[in-house]
Amino acid sequence: MTSGSLRLRLLAGGAAFIVAALALAALGLSLLFKAHVERWLDVQLTASLDRLISGLDVGPDGEIVLARPPDDPRFRQPLSGLYWQVFVEPDGPVLRSRSLWDFELALPGEGAVDDTVHHHVVAGPAGQKLYLLDRRVALPTRLGGGIVEAAVALDDAQVRAAVWRFARALIPYLILLGGLLTAAAWLQVSFGLRPLARVREKLAAIGSGARRRLGGGFPNEVQPLATEIDGLLDSREAQVAKARARAADLAHGFKTPLQVLVSDVARLRAKGEVEIATEVENIAGVMQRLVDRQLARARLGDAGAESHANVHDCCASVVGVMRRTAQGERLDWRIDTDKAFAARIDPTDLTEALGNLVENAARHARSRVAIAAGADAGTIVVTICDDGPGIPSEQYESLRRRGARLDTSGSGAGLGLAIVGDIAEAWGGALDFENTQNGFCVRLALPRATSREAR
Repeated sequence: MTSGSLRLRLLAGGAAFIVAALALAALGLSLLFKAHVERWLDVQLTASLDRLISGLDVGPDGEIVLARPPDDPRFRQPLSGLYWQVFVEPDGPVLRSRSLWDFELALPGEGAVDDTVHHHVVAGPAGQKLYLLDRRVALPTRLGGGIVEAAVALDDAQVRAAVWRFARALIPYLILLGGLLTAAAWLQVSFGLRPLARVREKLAAIGSGARRRLGGGFPNEVQPLATEIDGLLDSREAQVAKARARAADLAHGFKTPLQVLVSDVARLRAKGEVEIATEVENIAGVMQRLVDRQLARARLGDAGAESHANVHDCCASVVGVMRRTAQGERLDWRIDTDKAFAARIDPTDLTEALGNLVENAARHARSRVAIAAGADAGTIVVTICDDGPGIPSEQYESLRRRGARLDTSGSGAGLGLAIVGDIAEAWGGALDFENTQNGFCVRLALPRATSREAR
């Protein structure tokens, strides 16, 4: 696929969207997991905070003490990341967990005594951020009736680590999901572009002559395109038919004046105007050849999928006619063609092309003309060789030039080769020739008809 490929663009756009969507999903899931962890921590820390407040009591010396500390062993492990602290306002003692060691949390110390849990972020023993919950409560009379601010805190790095572990565990699944979504996008694009591939295949078939129209059976989004293309093909065929009809009418219109000129040539010669007669005859000959060529091109069949011609039958028919001519009677004719070979061409056009080639070969052959046919996967090549003198090397390349005046060549190859070239081109074939040790050979290559067409 190249940068101009619609498939590549759709896949690249889909892949970019999938990556962006998965990145947003990873971020959103991580934030949701963090919120879930914080809610879970709120529950756990609030339970520890309630346990902390409920465990307050009065010591032997009348000071507030913690008779029942929270059970979590991390509160007893120095710098474990889980801490508690109780401050008796205004100047009472500061009670704190062993995990704080000799560090004292900077509690907010503000707000009303509303028995509501508040969230804060404060500095911890090693400068880390702590996720802290605190509550200011009024002690009962038996505990002196003072105000106590109690707090429980957890190292925020533990929350971030939990979120990061979740994200790392999520990444392989997101990659797998991305691969599955990309594969699904590829299948969707391939399935969605299949009608366009069918359009391309049918257009190629139309170009090769295997089909005439795209037809129907396309999705609603593609069918209007196919209908418009078929309409253009209809219009083109109509225009070509009109052009052929005009060319044929024009050529036929010249026929009668040319015949009058030919008869005038005879009268001019009878009057002794030989030079003028020769000049008129040459001009009339040029015009006659041009008219004949235009008539031949106008008669070309329509390159449709149903057109096919049996090569052996056409060769045998042409040779049968030539054998009854004065030139053909003296020659040895050899035909080596497979009776099953069928070319995708109108039989009339193939007969006319072979007729010109065989007539040209008979005119220059000394004693023999050989016709052979070979085929590969998609092409049939008909080779016609005569044992004549061939084409002079200085004129050989001129035969390959489109529009060359073949009728003026020293070989005597007149307008017939030009007409054959037009026929071959119209049917997607080619005309080639070369001098060989056995004489001059002309090769006519034509598309091979499929077995369905040949039937």
